[in-house]
Amino acid sequence: MKVLLVGAGYPPVSKGGTEVHMHQLARSLTSRGHQVSVFCRFGDLDQDDYVIERDEFEGVPITRINYMFRDAASLEWIFHNERIDHEVSVEIERVNPDVVHVHHLTCLSATLLDRIKAIGVPLVMTLHDFWTVCPRGQRIRKDLDLCLELDRERCAPCLQELWPHFQITPDVLRHLDAEMLQRLRQCDRVLTPSEYHRERMLEIDLDPERVFAVPHGLDHSLIPARTSWCFPPRKVGFIGSVIPTKGVHVLVEAMNRIGNPEVECHVWGEVQNFHGDVGYGDRLREMARDDLPFHFHGEYTQDALPGILADLDVLVVPSLWWETFCLTIREAMLAGVPVLASDLGAMHEALAPLQLDLLYRPGDVDDLTHKLYALATDEERYRQSSELRDQVRTLDDMADDTERHYRAVAGFPERRAAQADELKELKRKGTSEPYATVFVPTWNGGPLFETVLDRILAQETDFEYEVICIDSGSMDGTVDVIKARSRVRLIEIPNSEFNHGLTRNRAVTEARGKIVALLTQDAEPYDTRWLQSLVDNFDDPDVAGCFCHQLPRPDCNPFQMDRLQGWTFGEGEAERKRLHNPELWESMHPFERYKLIAFDDVASCVRKAVMDDLPFEKRQFGEDVAWGRAAILSGHTLVMDPRSVVIHSHNNSIFYEFKRVYLDHQNLYDLVTLRTIPSLWLVVRFSAQAWIHLSRVVVKDPRGFGYRLWWLLKTPLYALTQNLAQYLGGRSANEDRTKGFWRWLDRWLRKGV
Repeated sequence: MKVLLVGAGYPPVSKGGTEVHMHQLARSLTSRGHQVSVFCRFGDLDQDDYVIERDEFEGVPITRINYMFRDAASLEWIFHNERIDHEVSVEIERVNPDVVHVHHLTCLSATLLDRIKAIGVPLVMTLHDFWTVCPRGQRIRKDLDLCLELDRERCAPCLQELWPHFQITPDVLRHLDAEMLQRLRQCDRVLTPSEYHRERMLEIDLDPERVFAVPHGLDHSLIPARTSWCFPPRKVGFIGSVIPTKGVHVLVEAMNRIGNPEVECHVWGEVQNFHGDVGYGDRLREMARDDLPFHFHGEYTQDALPGILADLDVLVVPSLWWETFCLTIREAMLAGVPVLASDLGAMHEALAPLQLDLLYRPGDVDDLTHKLYALATDEERYRQSSELRDQVRTLDDMADDTERHYRAVAGFPERRAAQADELKELKRKGTSEPYATVFVPTWNGGPLFETVLDRILAQETDFEYEVICIDSGSMDGTVDVIKARSRVRLIEIPNSEFNHGLTRNRAVTEARGKIVALLTQDAEPYDTRWLQSLVDNFDDPDVAGCFCHQLPRPDCNPFQMDRLQGWTFGEGEAERKRLHNPELWESMHPFERYKLIAFDDVASCVRKAVMDDLPFEKRQFGEDVAWGRAAILSGHTLVMDPRSVVIHSHNNSIFYEFKRVYLDHQNLYDLVTLRTIPSLWLVVRFSAQAWIHLSRVVVKDPRGFGYRLWWLLKTPLYALTQNLAQYLGGRSANEDRTKGFWRWLDRWLRKGV
């Protein structure tokens, strides 16, 4: 199984508990034969935002994206970053995973969950903290007061202080809450590292049937048990991020009160910027008594952890927030170091069942002082607290549970294996029935059509295929070209019966193949593997349709060449698109909806069984995108495969392109409520931008000076008409087109398209 892990960081650049957990999971899954890769963020002020770096750490391939929030203009930007969403899409296309496991979204983009599901990849998410309901991550205020309830009236000023340059109101937060809840609900599985955290996250109305507690496991071999221990203890320590919510000041004050110069206090960990607070480390040093042996060691490496633990006699976990698992407690247990911790959340879940009195009242210096003294004077309890290694869950146990969830959401192995075997039996040479059908509608195809037809018949495949042409009254010899090729089945219809959608439906009905390739008479397969590449995508039984990359012809004018590259241009692996949760559709941005349903039947394939249920609509224009919408909303997968290529372009007049874009954008509003240009002012603005862009395109054209000059003269008119058509198309979809100006305009622009 291919697994893509996504997180806010990854070792060795980031060393927090979540990052360490991700790496241990990655290594465990890799050892089981899975292909694991990582996508994560890093922060480097010396590099531009969105720079991509690829490296490897201990056998795990990593793609890192730099992001320092330089373009963050509002709070919403923290949750919705289209650039990061795009790079995640690119990574999914490159890796083609069977499942994506998101571990954290901070510093990335919450809407990448939308993108993952739109692509059609099963999605698992682990909630390592409270970031999805509290941007501070821990449900604790700057004054270290825990937020027992999510009160957005109280949250707004707290977050406004954190981000004073954003406009943060309770209504803004409630809107983000609603969006986040919908995104979490679309996850196929939500995992939490403790039962306590699961119960807290269910408070936001997640489906309990899809939320599972999967406690972290640790690699026992990385932390050996101590061979001896010191009693009474002489070295008390803290290990972790040195931030206020970790409560290190509570430990320092307790050690001050104990006041024993023979008992050392060791603080291990980097002093981190905590939402703008960078002075916590200095405050701890000022708090520590000069006459006592305090040691502030700073940042440590994961490799150094076993040695650090072996040198301690007691570990204190003084966190002031609930924690959701607390990796440090388990690491100390593995090393045989007794632990005292705050009686909160997941720390309580970890230590209370042991019944060794290892918990103290959170933030209570007196109670911590008392518990330290009690542990240091009770040798039997100290010994019992040093022998808890077998209480720590193994990495294999955790990987077993995680893998079980992966297989459940990915449909492995039963359903998909059975369907794949059935398709494999049909998709081979020597069968009596064709596995695929290639359909071409024809009408006065001209000399180019003969080339197209011969390219179709020359396809090299590992399955049998047939070719059907439906001609609608050709008068130029096209019918003779078809009849001259015995492998091609000809169906003739009157020209008045032709319709883009209905004629294709007729072809699908006539087809004997399970997969039907739809091609136009002027779309020329680039090579002999065009059909094989397209049809291979249907090995996945969830795929309903696939369309391919179109290359412009050598004589294509620069305007059409630029437009075509922006429509079906692609490279690398196939892009898969699917909407797993139909409830998400209404909350998606119209442009995201459009990208999800985009489909082009100039050169495409459809599954006959799906077409029987979802035929093309009778439309003058845009039947393919309308069908893409129906397929997506029915739960199917669409694929854009850039490895399958045709040569196809038209040198239409500026007026014809004006009419075509008008109809395009009328359809886009009808299908996804998208208006790309909602005002005349934007027509002017975007026309100017398009003029500049197209002028650069023309200047770079390798054809002669006179050719470039001719097209430069056309650039202003083309730029204006393209943008005006977008405005009018979207506007007309909101108007009554049965009377007045809009009736006249619509009838005029529909003629001849």
